[in-house]
Amino acid sequence: FREMAAGSGRLDLLLVYNDKKYPIELKIRHNEQYVEKGLEQIARYMDIHNCKEGWYAVFDQRKKIDWENKIYTKKKKINDKTITIVGL
Repeated sequence: FREMAAGSGRLDLLLVYNDKKYPIELKIRHNEQYVEKGLEQIARYMDIHNCKEGWYAVFDQRKKIDWENKIYTKKKKINDKTITIVGL
């Protein structure tokens, strides 16, 4: 499922697979604070949809950062939730 109202604070994608829901939030990286706000946002969506796992994709548009530092995958625990963060 895809939310249509960009910029309104709604979830970007909700993948439903085998009766499980996986919220996915997409952001373009502007600064560190922006990344942290996105983590808080996806955690709220996970609460709303009663999910233990979620995905957060961060598209890094900074010119001075090389590709080795832009592309990564890591997991972050917030309370009882696991968020997989993917840098692109």
